[in-house]
Amino acid sequence: MAGGDWNAGGWSPRLFEACLSRSQTLTQPQSFSDRYPTQSQIREWVKDPVAYRLEYRDGTKATMLLMNGLVNDFTFAARLRGLSEPLSTLFYLPPNPNVVYSAALMSKAEKTFLTGKTPYPIERTLLTTGLVEACVRSLATGQNRIETPHLAIRYEAPRESTYSRS
Repeated sequence: MAGGDWNAGGWSPRLFEACLSRSQTLTQPQSFSDRYPTQSQIREWVKDPVAYRLEYRDGTKATMLLMNGLVNDFTFAARLRGLSEPLSTLFYLPPNPNVVYSAALMSKAEKTFLTGKTPYPIERTLLTTGLVEACVRSLATGQNRIETPHLAIRYEAPRESTYSRS
């Protein structure tokens, strides 16, 4: 666990705890206590941890942690200006097999093919896939910092939700 100073390779233990507090799948010790797992327990349970550290053009810093063995869901936490406590949430995902998500994604693709226009800003897809590609490439090449000038893409999110309701 590398909590602490960003420049030394760390991340915020407070944000990490805020993420764990939202998890519905947090591994518990045999005692089933209501405490968070200790660092040694996390090291024991998480065999292959992965941390992606991101620094955005505007100075925002983010860390994505893959902690298989500790949690099996997706949580998020952030520090927001003006708030003393972190904001955190749990992303609800459909159960496996993930046919609901795949069907919604294919519906958006079908709409693109039929109309010739994307139902949401394509820049969002370029940014997310570019981010994942840079993270995986960094991991595969010795965890070196990867510059991404090709991701200097601006877009404005649509006012209406693109959440699939059908």
